[in-house]
Amino acid sequence: MAKTTDYETWLSSVDLRGDQDVYDLYSSVNNFEKSGKFYTSKEVTNDGYEYLVHAEGVEDNLHLQSDDAKFTFLEYLKANHTDAADNDIQAWYDMRKELGRID
Repeated sequence: MAKTTDYETWLSSVDLRGDQDVYDLYSSVNNFEKSGKFYTSKEVTNDGYEYLVHAEGVEDNLHLQSDDAKFTFLEYLKANHTDAADNDIQAWYDMRKELGRID
């Protein structure tokens, strides 16, 4: 498996099939855990932390080299794959779920 830091290209190879997949990816990266078809591991480095994101069915892993890279990725995910207000994917997901609009 190869690693990539280009999250735009990596996301284009991930089949995000709706709001649940977007939330699962957010949750996995934010909490460095398995969520849906995503798994994120967190490693300690000399400068802090790095994250490796695996998506089922995708050969390459996304390598987020720092906490800054993690937060930048989450911002990109929010801006390009949700209509979340106030930078809050959790509130966006909760509202969609409450309204029965999770696809």
